[in-house]
Amino acid sequence: MSLYLVTGGAGFIGSHIASRLVQDGHGVRVLDNLSTGRRENLDAIQPDSRRPAWEWMEGDIRDLETCRRACKGVDFVFHEAALASVGRSMESPVETTAVNVGGTVNVLAAAREAKVRRVVLASSSSVYGDTPTLPKREDMRLTPLSPYAACKLSGEEFARVFATNMDLPTVSLRYFNVYGPRQDPKSDYAAVIPRFITALLDGKPPQV
Repeated sequence: MSLYLVTGGAGFIGSHIASRLVQDGHGVRVLDNLSTGRRENLDAIQPDSRRPAWEWMEGDIRDLETCRRACKGVDFVFHEAALASVGRSMESPVETTAVNVGGTVNVLAAAREAKVRRVVLASSSSVYGDTPTLPKREDMRLTPLSPYAACKLSGEEFARVFATNMDLPTVSLRYFNVYGPRQDPKSDYAAVIPRFITALLDGKPPQV
């Protein structure tokens, strides 16, 4: 049985990853500071005699020692923790960079020290900027237009460096309009699909 660390595991995407890993019989450690995540997002995880228990760890990825404790004994890391808001990044670029870049480097460094087998990093389609070309490709020119997007691209580059030169296998996933249960339709990250669904459920026409 492998042990997985899910940073940001009390958030929308992270909680689904943690829940599925437990369902599939893996050990799970969740690290979250609850700045945007919600503890109740993890209520769906119900270990039983056939499934391993999961571990909750409250902490901030900006603290390297916290990341080291979180990575201890871990086989794989899903790094989902971030301030996932373009608007907030415009208002608070320093805080956003401290979390999304500094925190990511802390997770990568701690994972390397702990000899983690692979880190899966959450990036974003925002790294493409406003280029109209479709479909998007991994080898396209990237033009981030916000501190949030620039941070995500920076995280990808740090992950590439750790993989290429520092013996830590990594993969970066560029998420596009993720939606589903546990997502706050009022959040900046919710985009249009959950807002459309919420409007329709409330008997209101979706606004384009």
